[in-house]
Amino acid sequence: MRRLQQADLVIWIDRHFEAGFNRVPEILPATTRTLELMPALGIDNGDGHFWYSPELLQMSTGIVAKALIDLDPDNQSRYLENAQRLKQAISEWRLGFQQRWQDSAPRLLTDHGFLAHFGNDFKLFEITAVQDHHDAHGGLKDLDRVEKWLRDKPADCLLTLETAPSALAASLAARHRLGTISLSDTGQNSSTILQRLERLQATLETCQQQQ
Repeated sequence: MRRLQQADLVIWIDRHFEAGFNRVPEILPATTRTLELMPALGIDNGDGHFWYSPELLQMSTGIVAKALIDLDPDNQSRYLENAQRLKQAISEWRLGFQQRWQDSAPRLLTDHGFLAHFGNDFKLFEITAVQDHHDAHGGLKDLDRVEKWLRDKPADCLLTLETAPSALAASLAARHRLGTISLSDTGQNSSTILQRLERLQATLETCQQQQ
């Protein structure tokens, strides 16, 4: 709380994305600038895990750079240079990733919809989520849809962001004999965005090996 109140600029995903963040604007001094990335990206009441979409990552890089320049115009050239370098690195990663999976993308079941933006960016992947959010699903009708999707053509694995999937997702994985793979690890909170993308790549490699 002290760090928030001392900040010149606060950047976060969205006040509704994580519990407790909806009151952040109320505790900030009037002089503190804020940047909520989901509204800035035009994402309205949808999945907030946009960092798995290179396209949205590049857009957010530009948005953050602009906010920093508005706050600190004397260092404009440094912010623009750093933003361009990151955008280029993301673009190169995306191209290599697309080429790698062009003809052999695994079919993915996720415990909630954290790969929605990733799926929009990389349409060669077929992805179905058991739940829209961490603790909510669409009821029996939606579960029937997931079951039919799995029966028609089995998924290659169940992916989760947590150390373990939800009970509902775990039961579906067990019923359809799917291996479960977690993207969570001890270094997740301190990793760079490119390291997170590399972790996703490694996770998909593991998923494919379970076929």
